[in-house]
Amino acid sequence: MRDLCIFLDAGHGGVDKNGNYTTAPSKQFQHTQGTFHNGRWFYEGVFNRIITDIVAHKLRNLGISYLIVSHDYVDTPLAQRVDMANWYHRNYKPGIFISNHANASNGRARGYEIYTSPGKTPSDDIADLHWKNVRDLLGNRITMRSDLSDGHYDKEAGFFVLTRTAMPAILIEHLFFDNYDDAMLLMDDNVVDLFAEATIRTVIQWLSR
Repeated sequence: MRDLCIFLDAGHGGVDKNGNYTTAPSKQFQHTQGTFHNGRWFYEGVFNRIITDIVAHKLRNLGISYLIVSHDYVDTPLAQRVDMANWYHRNYKPGIFISNHANASNGRARGYEIYTSPGKTPSDDIADLHWKNVRDLLGNRITMRSDLSDGHYDKEAGFFVLTRTAMPAILIEHLFFDNYDDAMLLMDDNVVDLFAEATIRTVIQWLSR
């Protein structure tokens, strides 16, 4: 198995030491029922950190190198996160970049998506591995959203963390947090653990190539 570093990014900001959510208003949603991160408020940045920390814990138990490039709660600039990953990629160990998110739309959309940069790149192969692992572990419980127009399951976008990273990079949208049913799934410890487990399987498969 190759000796690579997994660069982990928890998208956006979290909750600071005073209990304040530090990221954009669009990265939170108040539901009319249920209990989330702050009463009925779902905070995407908090979820992103929960799943990133679970993935990091699993990687540590396996002895796989990783580096979390996001702050515990500060919404650090994307350029700072990418610069950190690129520096360690060039000066410590080469690796892959995984950015964790949850999606939002109109309150009705549901499902899981994975993004890579436009065009044919090695990231497409990582995305295919991961899409299949999520499908195998959670496909009977969630909606799987893909774009097979180019023969791969990923969707393509010019997101900064996908186009400015020096290594293969994927951005994962773990369901829609502004949809009540999806949001409740994202509060289910077993569902979140299975999402994290899918990431671990993807990493192991990629490192074993």
